[in-house]
Amino acid sequence: MDKRWSYTSVKVEKFGYRVLNASNMSSNNEERKRRNDLRGELIDKFPRDRSYLLPALHFLQEKFSFLSDWGLEVLGWHLGVPASEVYGTATTYTELLLSPPAEKIVSVCDGVACRENGAVQILEFLSNKTSSDLEVQKTDCAFMCSVAPAVLVDHRWYGRQVPGDALLRLVEN
Repeated sequence: MDKRWSYTSVKVEKFGYRVLNASNMSSNNEERKRRNDLRGELIDKFPRDRSYLLPALHFLQEKFSFLSDWGLEVLGWHLGVPASEVYGTATTYTELLLSPPAEKIVSVCDGVACRENGAVQILEFLSNKTSSDLEVQKTDCAFMCSVAPAVLVDHRWYGRQVPGDALLRLVEN
């Protein structure tokens, strides 16, 4: 056998070839096991029907805290939905994350009522006063207009917020 070709196997990827050697084949087996485990959970929880796409996306988000590429791929295979539709649905809803989240996420409603009542000032205040492990983001209307401006901290909405120490304590605790 020629020493130049002593690789274990070759796997075709999207954009070319990747050489697999013994060290990354074990991680490939772990990934295969992880995918199969997810397939089993999806089979148990969701029928193979495209109408379950959004509930299944929420399930993946809850399970992994974000939607990984491989999770979206497995979900598409299970539901028989094209990858473009899965990705399109995942990017349409702002509460679904495609990358690992920061340790803590604070969302500020950016609807008309919240914006008119101080959401922009809250965003500026939080962006300047918080630590690096906190991600501050704005979200489309949360339909909390009666208690505007609204802030989401740890999956719980708080209304009538104003920039200041009380808001900072709420966010950092």
